[in-house]
Amino acid sequence: MMQTLIWTEGMLRACHMLTERKSTRAAGATIMRPATSLASLPSASAADFGGQPPWSVISTTTLVAALRIDRGNFATWRCRGIGPAELPTSWFRPASGRPRYYLVSHVLAWIAARHAQPFDYRACWLDYLVSIHMPTDLAWARRLAEREGPVQNGVVFTVSGWRAYLDSLDLDHAPVQA
Repeated sequence: MMQTLIWTEGMLRACHMLTERKSTRAAGATIMRPATSLASLPSASAADFGGQPPWSVISTTTLVAALRIDRGNFATWRCRGIGPAELPTSWFRPASGRPRYYLVSHVLAWIAARHAQPFDYRACWLDYLVSIHMPTDLAWARRLAEREGPVQNGVVFTVSGWRAYLDSLDLDHAPVQA
């Protein structure tokens, strides 16, 4: 059975405002939109992920908030293949909205590449270990990730995904690819 939608004057006005990108806010109010061009991304050294280790897994929501970029523009970059490398969706339990997940170091490598700067995963991971007064042995990255467990920053791994993630942290045998 086909239903007919009857447009009221209010619905038409709201639709027009959305298509014209006009604000429904009071006169004089300004809407602050974050800078969203690829050129406006912060440098990898200036990006702030709240002190999370570079091997941490973050969601798109965390990524766009940390970089202060528009979620819609980020989705466009991802669809065009110019976003950071995503982790396999099979590693994670299904969640509403089909979120995408990233390693912080993948995002940092992506930012560095956008600024034509070199990025070294080992140096990044070792710098973090030094900053938290841990031995400069990359095996500690895996130990710290294991200690955090299969739920990181609200991201829930599957059993096989958790094993694959931990195996990916061994840079000597399974180097991280961005």
